[in-house]
Amino acid sequence: MSAYPLDRRGPEPDRLNRHLRELGIDPAAEDSIDNPNTMALALASRVTGVLITPDDLRRPVLGAAIPAGREAATAGRG
Repeated sequence: MSAYPLDRRGPEPDRLNRHLRELGIDPAAEDSIDNPNTMALALASRVTGVLITPDDLRRPVLGAAIPAGREAATAGRG
């Protein structure tokens, strides 16, 4: 993840500019963001409408590993 607001990519790199400005980030700034992880979570909360709190980051994360080749072996089933 880039800590530089100017370093945006994708087919619509300016799509989140309004949200960045509302968070106090200048999308055209060439300087870096002091705490990019916190700002990324704030941006994600704004875009999704789901508030992410520090407690959420301390909870265990549920996940699973998919063995290599498994998705190919099960393709077409179901």
